[in-house]
Amino acid sequence: MNNSLENVTDYFKPFLLSSIILKTDKKVLKRGRLKIFQVKQHYIRLYLDVNGVEKMYELPYPFAVEPGENTLTLNYHLTCIMKTQDLEIQTKLLDTNNKSKLYDNLVYMLISSENEL
Repeated sequence: MNNSLENVTDYFKPFLLSSIILKTDKKVLKRGRLKIFQVKQHYIRLYLDVNGVEKMYELPYPFAVEPGENTLTLNYHLTCIMKTQDLEIQTKLLDTNNKSKLYDNLVYMLISSENEL
């Protein structure tokens, strides 16, 4: 899927002013009302209203984005950008100290009801 800046911002717009949950397959990352977002260099900054307090949460720019009904899947799997045979060599060269914990995971943005927050 094309992952251009315009497409990614269009995918985030329907979530504005909605109560959202950011989660991976294993855990919930953040909950709150999405007030605004910014795409800055290699990151997407989400400004969430959590119990009346505005908090900023940064996500690395995803390798692929898959929109769905009331969901958005941000794909951070390294196989999206590397061939399988190169993957083993490339991952050995990654600096694991600075590597995001989101890499090789899917992050889901879901619209939630007010009761779930």
